[in-house]
Amino acid sequence: MKVLLFITSVPYAKDYNTVRNLTKKLCEKGHEVVIFLSGNGVYYLLRPDAEELKDFGARVMFCAHSAHQRGVREAPPWAESSSTYSLSQMLKDFDKTICFN
Repeated sequence: MKVLLFITSVPYAKDYNTVRNLTKKLCEKGHEVVIFLSGNGVYYLLRPDAEELKDFGARVMFCAHSAHQRGVREAPPWAESSSTYSLSQMLKDFDKTICFN
């Protein structure tokens, strides 16, 4: 199953542990997980331990425009720059979408 986790909440909210645990379990079970960071979710790029999401096996993408608006100038190497337009083109490819706001 291909699962999208769409995140617009800040990484220091209670959602982080849920995202972390869900990503880990889904990847362990062999599901393909894509995490898309948009809005305040791009602050995940600044959280040092967020790299573990990629280490679990998830693909981590972020909206470059949201990052620019919030002053996130350098993306870590574990995250891919993208756009909400690209996300809209990929939505049809996912079996499940879970939003964290």
